[in-house]
Amino acid sequence: MAPELSRYLFLAGAVPYLFLGAAHARATPLRADQRAGLSPADPELAAAMTRTWPRLTRRTTMWLTWVGFNLSHSLGALAFGAFVVVIGRSAASYAGQAAACAPLATLIAAAYVGLAVKYWFRIPIVGCVASLVLFAAAWAALLVQAPAP
Repeated sequence: MAPELSRYLFLAGAVPYLFLGAAHARATPLRADQRAGLSPADPELAAAMTRTWPRLTRRTTMWLTWVGFNLSHSLGALAFGAFVVVIGRSAASYAGQAAACAPLATLIAAAYVGLAVKYWFRIPIVGCVASLVLFAAAWAALLVQAPAP
């Protein structure tokens, strides 16, 4: 039962990343005049972002850079969730990959928790902590059922 429990916990750990990644993409405004969850509260800031560029290059604007960052961040969360689902899609797949992927997912989730606590707000913090707990529990269940050398 421990391998299946571990797999179900592992798969459950993907759910917050899939949800948060999709929600983040949906909340990202594509135009400076668009009001969405991640729009600056001050519309003048969005307009100003379209008129300036990062020090690195004048080939883009701060607005486009910010939109690209937000969408790539969403893609990263969705890709991480999808990676977990692909690994956990079957008992055979999970059995072959879990020894490496459960610790890796736990470490990635811990890094996201650190970022969430320092830079984000309550909803992503809760989602990242939930995933961390689920991945750690999946890893622990693997260790409990692992045969002694």
